[in-house]
Amino acid sequence: MFLVGFMAAGKTSVGKAYARLSGRPFVDTDALVAALARRTVPQVFAAEGEAGFRRREAKALARAARVPRAVVAVGGGAVTRPANTRLMRRAGAVAWLKAGYAASSRRAERDGAAGRPLWAKARALYAERRPLYAAAADLAVRSDVGAPEAVARRLAARLGEAL
Repeated sequence: MFLVGFMAAGKTSVGKAYARLSGRPFVDTDALVAALARRTVPQVFAAEGEAGFRRREAKALARAARVPRAVVAVGGGAVTRPANTRLMRRAGAVAWLKAGYAASSRRAERDGAAGRPLWAKARALYAERRPLYAAAADLAVRSDVGAPEAVARRLAARLGEAL
């Protein structure tokens, strides 16, 4: 299962909760990019630009898609590449963690938005990406209401899975 959504929509926290409750492995593509590059995501952006990061992200996503039964938290911009969306849809269910801009902004600011390379243009990206998330996803779950575990349980119910 792939979790898509905007920056700070809760993909990592909900994904970890879902994985823990279901006994499935968890993969975060941003963390995988950083591990494979041996640098932080901001360092990858600084050294290689967004294009370089997106190439690495596509490789990380392909690698994550090969992990059996994994719950995969996907970087917020991965859906901007149609090949990534096709890969996710072929490999499993795609769930959009849908959070309003205000909630995402509050979370990002609380968690250190300065560490997010594209945060300066977040409002425009939010508007640009919403239709891409909707098109990529098999289902959507509000992620700006409730704790990560509660969101994970709502997601499981929508998927017809017991946690």
